[in-house]
Amino acid sequence: MHFMSNKYANFAKKIVQNAMTKKEILSAVEQNRKILESEGLLVLDRINSLPTLGEPFISRNLVIGLNTGGSAKVEYDTQPVDFLPNDMFVLMPKHTVNILQVSDDLNVIVIVVSPEKFDRMKHDYPDGYHENLHYHWQAHIHLTESQAENIYAVMHVLHSVCWSESKRKIRIYHHLMESLFVLLQDYCQADGLNTHRPSPHEMILAHFVDAVMEHYAESREVRFYANLFCLSPKHFSAIIKQQSGKNASDWISNYVIAQSKNMLRYQHQLSIQQISLRLGFPDQAAFARYFKTYTGMSAREFRDKRLLL
Repeated sequence: MHFMSNKYANFAKKIVQNAMTKKEILSAVEQNRKILESEGLLVLDRINSLPTLGEPFISRNLVIGLNTGGSAKVEYDTQPVDFLPNDMFVLMPKHTVNILQVSDDLNVIVIVVSPEKFDRMKHDYPDGYHENLHYHWQAHIHLTESQAENIYAVMHVLHSVCWSESKRKIRIYHHLMESLFVLLQDYCQADGLNTHRPSPHEMILAHFVDAVMEHYAESREVRFYANLFCLSPKHFSAIIKQQSGKNASDWISNYVIAQSKNMLRYQHQLSIQQISLRLGFPDQAAFARYFKTYTGMSAREFRDKRLLL
């Protein structure tokens, strides 16, 4: 019996190690992509790793997670966050997350919603989403234990429905997701999290982040973004630095590199030349120089290395 116990313990350990190597959330989403594409929503429970450790990650989907155990150190749009038990994250599409550190006992339940489904939910049930813009710059929410239990109850039902054969699951999704967001809004208001009215400079930072997500392939120059706000590059850069602790140029380059890595890692059907053009570079050589400057390796080396994982 002792031998068998060790045998299965080692086998279980290998499974966990493989899950960590393959980036469990991303792997699970890929494995169940048909569900996400057909139903627009996927719920994964007992996730114990987070994607792309040490590298910026950008999701095209809405991703909602509740931490039921363990911890992680994360950067959201380059801002540091400690992801602790009873914490939630609401990652809106196109924003950047960098997972810096994950504890061995991390346990997360995750909802992945396609952009199309999220747009439909906002249209059909506006009361549940009228404050969703709040999550663009406040993705991290700390809940009390009782609040987290209530949120988990809704997410657990969503998980059960996701893996059921119910013919009405799409309708059930909408009502449960609306309830989830209404609960979050109530908890945020009770804790004073979304009652803060941002200052003009805070709004400039928030809209700058949105502008980078929209125009990163059009321009990588600070002057371009300063012009959008009718400010001089020097004054604009000073505001961004003051509000975030990072230079505007760093925000831009971080986002471009994050998009580059995502495309190199997951869009295997695209050549590096095609990726270069989609990112707004005049040719592959210009993209290669830019990528190597910020990562220390060539785009080909990065892609080949990730294909081996």
